[in-house]
Amino acid sequence: MEKGVDIGPITNRSHLEKINGIIGTVEQEGGKLLLDGRGANVKGYEKGNWVGPTIITNMTTSMTCYTEEIFGPAMCVLTANTLDEALTIINR
Repeated sequence: MEKGVDIGPITNRSHLEKINGIIGTVEQEGGKLLLDGRGANVKGYEKGNWVGPTIITNMTTSMTCYTEEIFGPAMCVLTANTLDEALTIINR
């Protein structure tokens, strides 16, 4: 609730490691990291559990970042060529 704060820390170290692990699979599985928030640091809170904003593209529905909920500041972008294709993906 502090003024000027946009993103807070991850609640605990094990969840931070899980998020970093999922983000770490993106490029190995053929995805792209347009913005990689791993290793984010906040001055004065260097030992905090920080993950900066992350943008993932070139996703497929078989990738770890799609099949596992990240619960962190990550935007996963999955593209479809048509509305029908998008609805099929969503309904699966």
